[in-house]
This record gives sequence, C-alpha cells and structure tokens, in this order.
Amino acid sequence: MSANPYATPEAPVEDPPRKPGSPVKAVLAGLAIDVGGSLLVGVLMTILYAGSLASRGMSDDEIAAALAKAPDDPAIFIVGSLAGGALSLLGGFVAARIARRDEYRVGAILAALAALIGFGLSWDAYTPIQNALLTLLTAGAVMLGVRLGRVPQS
Repeated sequence: MSANPYATPEAPVEDPPRKPGSPVKAVLAGLAIDVGGSLLVGVLMTILYAGSLASRGMSDDEIAAALAKAPDDPAIFIVGSLAGGALSLLGGFVAARIARRDEYRVGAILAALAALIGFGLSWDAYTPIQNALLTLLTAGAVMLGVRLGRVPQS
C-alpha cells in the first residue's frame, strides 16, 4: 500500500537555534537606544514645549527663560523620566536579545554605562537627589529589560 499523499509530512520542521551575538554590539545597541533615544526625546520635548509657548504669543526672551526653568516643571520631569525609563527598558531588552549569553553581565555593563552617561548629562539640570533617583531608575529599567529579553537556555 502506498503512502497517503494528503497526510501531514513527518519531517522535523524547526529552525536551528540562533547563535549568541557580540556582547560589545549588544551594549552599543542598548546605549544607542537608551541614551540616543533619551536625547532625541529631550530635543522633541523642547521643540514641542517651545512651540506651545510661541503659540501663546511669548517673545523669544520669554521662551528662553521658560526653557531654562523647564527641568523644574513636574509635568516635564515626569514625562521625560517615563520616556527615558521606557527607552532604558527597551535598550536592555534589545541588548539581551543580541547577546543571547551572559545577558545579566551585558545588562549590568549597559546599566552602568547608561546610568553614568545620564548622570553626567543631567548633573546641572536636577538636584542631587533627583540625579541619584534617575540613576537608580535607569539601572533598574535596563535590568528589567534584560530580564524580559533574556532567552531561556534549553
């Protein structure tokens, strides 16, 4: 008797597991997303805020004075912090997916670098307590992203 031509094939059909990526590439990609994305969000927020002030009829000098006080505005601080945290989480996730090995080590390096860069960039903008809180939140968000992006070893 011949085989049924309408039967489900018996061949194994699974993709081979992906090989681990470069830890350096993973950290650089995570930094590009976290730090680069945060800088981009900051520029966009500044442009939108300045545009809203200009639409209210403020002069250039008044807009410049308002932008200098923007870090003290709680709404801007919260929106910027949430966006930065989301980008830190995404950076950790992508780094873990690229590395595919020693994800927590790669994540710790990424978290330390991102926190140091963020601390250095915001040194003058925030109080020491705000800077310390943002540094801790950055590191925590990166490590949470690594945890979410980690591929279980089988």
